[in-house]
Amino acid sequence: MYEYSHGGNANFEPGKENIIDLSANVNSLGLPAKVTDAIIREIPNITSYPDSFSIALRGKTAAFEGVTPHWVIFGNGASDLIFRLPRAIGANKIMVCAPTFADYERSALSYGAEVCHYFTSKDKGFGLDEDFIKTVEETKPKLVYVCNPNNPTGRLTGAGLIKKLLDCCQHIDAWVAIDECFIDFAREGKANTSKVFLKDYANLIILKAFTKMFAIPGVRLGYALCSNETMISSLYFHGTDWAVSNLAQAAGIAALDGGEIFVAQTVAYVEKERKVVADGLASLGYSVFESSANYIFFQSPFSFDLRSALDTKGIRIRSCGNYHGLDGTFYRVAVSTAENNKKFLDAIKEISIGR
Repeated sequence: MYEYSHGGNANFEPGKENIIDLSANVNSLGLPAKVTDAIIREIPNITSYPDSFSIALRGKTAAFEGVTPHWVIFGNGASDLIFRLPRAIGANKIMVCAPTFADYERSALSYGAEVCHYFTSKDKGFGLDEDFIKTVEETKPKLVYVCNPNNPTGRLTGAGLIKKLLDCCQHIDAWVAIDECFIDFAREGKANTSKVFLKDYANLIILKAFTKMFAIPGVRLGYALCSNETMISSLYFHGTDWAVSNLAQAAGIAALDGGEIFVAQTVAYVEKERKVVADGLASLGYSVFESSANYIFFQSPFSFDLRSALDTKGIRIRSCGNYHGLDGTFYRVAVSTAENNKKFLDAIKEISIGR
């Protein structure tokens, strides 16, 4: 029986319509106003089929990312492309890190592929190191996923280690998918993006989305970057012709108009508020792990269910007990507005004091 395993759906639960949902990592600055305007202007065009190749959006995105338009393909969110990948590659064995985003494994299982896990450790801050490269070389998967920064930990993997992974996977004839959906939230993101490797590594695919940074998860708009045009063609073949609606394409074009300024403002805001929340949690005895993203990964010193306790205060966080390698003491909370962050810290302080 299929079970929904992500955050972000608290408001659909009976009696939780007004809960402050911090279980999904969406930009708390909200969507740019011009995105709303663009969607409204596009409404008359919903009587027509969308451009299957998102030509205008591809051009705008390629300029934003500093790549050629032929290296860009769009989907109905990054998850759409994740589910196409095993089929496009014909990957019978896939390696994922643990803990990490669940859809990598689920897409592999839906294709019938074998899934291998590489477990990161709390002692190393849930980061990747040379041992990961060694394990990939020994395991010989056909596709390796790295979420960078990782979800749920927020841990960033340096470009140096990514290059070693790419070299290793070239040697064993494997593909590397780097999920950079959260990298634009990181101050160190530009220095550690894998885009610099696209030209020289035809086995590299980078996944990104408008969902988080531009706060439009309900629009569903993600994309992949890859210099291998045969792979781009295969990704098109293994998806529907109309995966990206007219409204989504218009939203994406509008979001990138002044997108660099919006991203810079977001990075500064997230950095400031992330420290406030992290320091507040640490002062209450919670173990807070290093994060470069717009969310904080932490461990509770208490045995009670913190998510349920916060629910009673009108706040929802993400329990990480269903991630491989974690138990019910681990949680993830989104960096939200200053007001919501204060409400979260006040609520968790009230719950924690005296325990």
